[in-house]
Amino acid sequence: MSPEPPPVIAIFGPTGVGKTAVALALADRLRERGEDPVAISADALQVYRGLEVLTGAAAADERGRLEHRLIGFVDPAATYSVDAARAAGRRPIVVGGTGLYLRAALTELSLAPAPPPELRARLERAVDERGPAEMHAELRTRSPQAAAVIEPTDRTRIVRSLELLELGEEPPSTEDSELWARDVRVPTSLFGLTMERDELYGRI
Repeated sequence: MSPEPPPVIAIFGPTGVGKTAVALALADRLRERGEDPVAISADALQVYRGLEVLTGAAAADERGRLEHRLIGFVDPAATYSVDAARAAGRRPIVVGGTGLYLRAALTELSLAPAPPPELRARLERAVDERGPAEMHAELRTRSPQAAAVIEPTDRTRIVRSLELLELGEEPPSTEDSELWARDVRVPTSLFGLTMERDELYGRI
């Protein structure tokens, strides 16, 4: 019987909080135990080459100490999954600040349907003509829970929520978010890093 793949370790937090430093220190400890760690980025912008400084991606010397996947990609179709690393017997350290990416890596992510282009165009025109506040009021009438977690000035989320309603889907709200659900696809230890805001802003 083949050995059980190692559990996943996931580290999340805002840009500049020190996720990479923690991942490097953790990787050193895992190697002392005979493990072979690999870091997998779960950041929405670190996949793009040239944004390493802006996104706080691991620098070249840090990547020399610990292999990082999904950083500096030109082709967004090039992906690497957590399951592939586990199947190879390596210890995945998922590091990121984008909740959606982290959720996609660790859970069974259920995505809402994409809208027909004409539907989005119609709603975008309505926002231009009526203004986001009035469209937010319409959303509040149709889905009070969704409207409660969206600012009246956030036209992007207002349009997306109205799209979902038009498609027969209920827009997400804080109450029904599955971002930090207990159920994950693989055994995972999840760690969140925090820092005083003034100190964090000083780093950024």
